[in-house]
Amino acid sequence: MDANTNQTTEYPGVEENLSGYFQRSATTVRQIERDYARPVSRYASLKFKENPIKMTFLSIFAGLSALPLLSFIGLTVFTFSSLVFLAVISSAIVFIIVEAVFVVCLVFMLWSLFIVACFTTVIAVFVYWTTRLGVLVTYEGPSGVTDWAHETQRRFFYPKRREATEESDESAVLVDQDGQSPQKLKVEEETPLHD
Repeated sequence: MDANTNQTTEYPGVEENLSGYFQRSATTVRQIERDYARPVSRYASLKFKENPIKMTFLSIFAGLSALPLLSFIGLTVFTFSSLVFLAVISSAIVFIIVEAVFVVCLVFMLWSLFIVACFTTVIAVFVYWTTRLGVLVTYEGPSGVTDWAHETQRRFFYPKRREATEESDESAVLVDQDGQSPQKLKVEEETPLHD
């Protein structure tokens, strides 16, 4: 008893909601009985009195045909829902297959672009090294080969971390190490390397 009182105090509106729901359901049942069940019962009773053989036949026929009729309706609903289910499953399978093909195409394209980017990078670096060698040999003569080797080694094989200072305008002047060449090369907007 204490538990019921506790539940009522925890959910004060539940009892009113259940009572209202019960009243609506009871009203609906009474209305169906008054509007449909009683008139059908009176009509069947009257017809049984007028034509007992005919009504007995119809009652037996209705009782026997109820199961096949309900089976037909059930099988029709089952067939329709099965077809809808199969259509949804089939479309989902087709969607998954098509998406898988698209994913394979995307992966293939990205892999191809990765290979092209690697190849292009190697060619660009080779062209840069060759052009830089040509520039150094042109301006410095045979000692340009040694400078080129040191520069290439420093830049590509042992890159050092360079920090940008606040007073730096992010441009640099490269001066030949030995001091033999009066030529100065300016590199515009060279960004510092960060890890």
